[in-house]
Amino acid sequence: MPTPRLRFSASLLVAGLIAAAPALATPSAISAKRLSPLALSCQGCHQPAVNAASMPSLAGYSAARIAASLRAAREAPEPGSIMARFAKALTDTEIDALAAELGTSAAR
Repeated sequence: MPTPRLRFSASLLVAGLIAAAPALATPSAISAKRLSPLALSCQGCHQPAVNAASMPSLAGYSAARIAASLRAAREAPEPGSIMARFAKALTDTEIDALAAELGTSAAR
């Protein structure tokens, strides 16, 4: 029987693949790279065409800023934010790897 963490990870994977499919048709700074399924799930919400006011595109954000944002969402979630649900399922190692994959070396 799958553990809750495994079920959650699988649901992120499926949601990310479904949500990111239209974005893959139009190249952007992030989608031009080959992304892991987890990174694709982030891109499902964080792309310019979605809602830049509440979910900014991650293009141009530094890996350090992305990692800090994920840790902040995990440690002190904002009320009503879905990010805590995603971040709580990630270890520090997973956060660092995800941030390195999605981030840039330049700070924004």
